[in-house]
Amino acid sequence: MGNIALIRQTFLDAQWYASAWDAFYKNPSLQRPEVNSSLEALQGALKGELVTFETNDELDFLRCAKIAKEFSLNAAMIGSGYEYRRAEAIKNTGFPVILPVNFPKPPDVENPDDADNIDLRTLKHWYNAPENPKRLYEAGITFAFTTYRLENTSEFLQKVREAVERGLPQDVALSALTITPAKLIGVDKLLGSIEPGKMANFVVTNKNIFEDGAKILQVWIDGKKYDVEGLPEFDPRGEWKAYLNKDTLNLSITGQLKSLRGRIKKNDKSVNLITVSLLDNNLTLAFNGDSVGISGVVRISAFVKKDKIEGYAELLSGERLTFSAVKISEPRDETPQRVKKVKFEPLPVVYPDGAFGFAKQPEQPEYVLVKNATIWTCSNLGKLENADMLIRRGIIEKIGKNIEPPKGAVVIDATGKHVTPGIIDAHSHTAISGGVNESTQAITAEVRIQDVINSDDINIYRQLAGGVTAANILHGSANPIGGQNAVIKYRWGLLADELIFKEAPAGIKFALGENVKQSNWGDRYTTRYPQTRMGVEQIIRDAFKSALDYEKAWNTYREESKKKILIPPRRDLQLEALLEILKGQRLVHAHSYRQDEILMLLRVAEDFGFRIATLQHVLEGYKIAEAIAKHGAGASTFSDWWAYKFEVYDAIPHNGTLMEKVGVITSFNSDSDELARRLNLEAAKAVKYGGLTEEEALKLVTINPAKQLRIDKYVGSLEPGKHADFVIWSGNPLSTYTICEQTWIEGRKYFDRNEDLMMRGFIKKQRAFIIQKILEVKSSTRQQPQLATQ
Repeated sequence: MGNIALIRQTFLDAQWYASAWDAFYKNPSLQRPEVNSSLEALQGALKGELVTFETNDELDFLRCAKIAKEFSLNAAMIGSGYEYRRAEAIKNTGFPVILPVNFPKPPDVENPDDADNIDLRTLKHWYNAPENPKRLYEAGITFAFTTYRLENTSEFLQKVREAVERGLPQDVALSALTITPAKLIGVDKLLGSIEPGKMANFVVTNKNIFEDGAKILQVWIDGKKYDVEGLPEFDPRGEWKAYLNKDTLNLSITGQLKSLRGRIKKNDKSVNLITVSLLDNNLTLAFNGDSVGISGVVRISAFVKKDKIEGYAELLSGERLTFSAVKISEPRDETPQRVKKVKFEPLPVVYPDGAFGFAKQPEQPEYVLVKNATIWTCSNLGKLENADMLIRRGIIEKIGKNIEPPKGAVVIDATGKHVTPGIIDAHSHTAISGGVNESTQAITAEVRIQDVINSDDINIYRQLAGGVTAANILHGSANPIGGQNAVIKYRWGLLADELIFKEAPAGIKFALGENVKQSNWGDRYTTRYPQTRMGVEQIIRDAFKSALDYEKAWNTYREESKKKILIPPRRDLQLEALLEILKGQRLVHAHSYRQDEILMLLRVAEDFGFRIATLQHVLEGYKIAEAIAKHGAGASTFSDWWAYKFEVYDAIPHNGTLMEKVGVITSFNSDSDELARRLNLEAAKAVKYGGLTEEEALKLVTINPAKQLRIDKYVGSLEPGKHADFVIWSGNPLSTYTICEQTWIEGRKYFDRNEDLMMRGFIKKQRAFIIQKILEVKSSTRQQPQLATQ
C-alpha cells in the first residue's frame, strides 16, 4: 500500500513540476522552481509515453490499472500468469498485457501428507496456468509474450507451444510473438510482420514453429543472416554402400546433426564408429579397422554431395586410399515421442478461484420471507418471538407476525431458529494484501487500505461462516498517524472495489504507546522519531499544524492567482488526509491502551476542533470512562484480553461493560482472522463479566460498532428500511452450542451451512482429480529414440 501511495504522490509531483515551470516561463519574476531529473523524466509518461507496471497477481493488475486511469497513462501491464482468474475485469480495464509464460512446475504430491499441505488454489493454478493465454484471447484481451520471469529462457518456445497445446490458436500465438509487441512499443510500421517496405527481420525454422521438435535455424535481422542451428547442405544420416579401395562396406550414420553416431560393417563383422562429425559438408569418420579385417584405426576425410560421399581413408601405415559411398536409404525418424499426452479439460470457473468459490454472485430474490423465527432486532423493537421478516430487493420491508409471502417470494422456515443482524467487526486486518503496516515513517496518512483489499482472502468466507457481514479494515499500529481504513461488506466472490461499504464515512488509523515509539521492536529500531510517549503527542500536533499551513497556502494561491500567474503549492496526499480529519470528513480510530495517553489524544483532538470516533483496544478505558463519554468517543475493546504485553497489565474483563454502563458506545472486536469467526461468543462474555443482558451483549457486535463507524443508518439492527444483512442461527446466538446456518448480505445468501458441506465434498474430489493429473504428467516420460540397427 505504501508503494501505491508513493506512485500516486510521485505522479502528482510530476504534474506540479510541469505546472510550476509553466508558470515560471510565463512569469520569470517568480522564484525559479527546483530542477528535478526524476520528475523531468516522468513528463513523457504524462504526455503519452508507454508506462509499464509490473504485477504480481490479478488483483495487482487491477490496482495498477486504477493508477494508470487516475493519471491518464498510456500503460501496459507485465502480467503474473494469474490473469485468467479475473479475465473479464482485466478486459474491462482496456490495458494490454505483457505476458510471461513461467507456468508453475508440478507440485510434490507423491506423499499424501505433503499433498495435504498444498491448498486447492495452488493446485488449480498449476492446472490452469498454461490456459491463461487462451482465456485472455477468449476474453478479448490484447497480450504479447515475454521471456521475463522464466528461470531458463531457452524454454520460452516450449512454454508457448504448451499454451497452444492447451487451446491458444496458433495465429494468435504468432501475433503475440511478433506484431502485437511491435504495436505495443510503437514500431509496427517497421517490424512485426513480413510485408514490403518493412525491415527484413524474420526467422527460418525446420518446420511449423509450434510443433514439437521445431527448431530455429536462422534469424535474419535487417537483412543479415545469423545461423542459430544451421542445417548442412546435405544430410549424411542414413544407410550407405561404401567403397574403400576394393573393399565394399555398409555404413550406417544416425543420431542428431550435432551428435552423430554410426556403425560400419564388412561381410559379417561390424564395429561402432569412433568419430562421426560434420562441419559444413566435410565429414570426418574413424573406426577400429581390426574389427573388420583392416589393421589399426582407419581415419576418413570426405565431402558429402547429396547422395554421394567422396574422399580418402588413411590407414595405420599412413597409406591413403580412395573412399566413396552411395546412399541407399534415408534415416529412420528419431523424433522422441511421448508415451501418452495428458489430456486437460477446463475446470469450472469460480470466484475466487479456489476453495468455496462461487460460479456467480448469489442471487438477490425480489422477496425473501423469514418465518417463525426468534428475531433479535438490536433496536427498540427488542427480541421478537415467532416473528417474520420480509425483505424486498435487499432491503428490510417489514418485521412482524403472520406476514403473508408475496408471489414468488423465497420463504425460509426458521421455526426454532434465531435471527440477528449481521455481526460487524470494528477492528479487523482481514483481507489485506502485502502487510498491514507502512512503518517506514511515523506519519503515513497518505496510504489507503482500500488500495490493497484482498477480496480473495479465504478468511472472508470463514468469517461469513461465523455470521460476520461487515468489518472495519484498519492499517496496523506502527505509526502515530497511520493509513486510511476501509469499511467493507463481506460480499464473497466479488472484486475488491465491490466490497467497499460505499455509505461508510472515510476513516484513518492512529496509534499510541509501545508500538509507535518502537519500544517493542528490538534494538535495531531506535532511530525513528518519536521514541517517547511525549514525542508521540508532539508529532501529532505538528502534523495537524502542517495541515493547516497547507490549507492556508492553497487558499492564498487560489485568491492571489486570480490576479497574477503564480506557482501553485505542491499537492500533498498526506496533508490532505489530515485536513479531512480537521474538517470532520474523516473519522479517527485510535489504537490505545493507557489512560494517560487516551486523555492526551482526546485533548489534542479537542484543541484542534474534532472528536475521536473510536478508541481501539482502550484496555484502561474503564479508569476514565466518564471522560471518554463526555468527549463522545466510542470504545472498541477486547472481551477478555490482558497481560500480553507490559502496557496492558491493568486490563480487566469488565472493561467493556463498565464503559457501556456510563454511556460510552462500546463494541467488542476481533483484531484477528480467527477470533472474528466467533464474535457472537465474545459478546456473550459481557453477560458474565459485568452483567449485561443478552440483548445488550449482542449489541456489542452489531448496532454499537455500526454506530461507531457511522453506518447505523444502514446496518447493525433489523429494522424496516435497513440493509438485509442478517444471520440465521441454530439457537441462541450467545450459546457455545449454536452454529451459524446462513449469512445474508443485502438479501443475498453468502453462506449456507448445507451448501458448505456439499462444497467440501466437491473440493475433495477436485483436489484428487488435479493430484492425479500431476502424477500423470510426471509419469509421462519420453520413449528412447529408435536407433538404426545393424
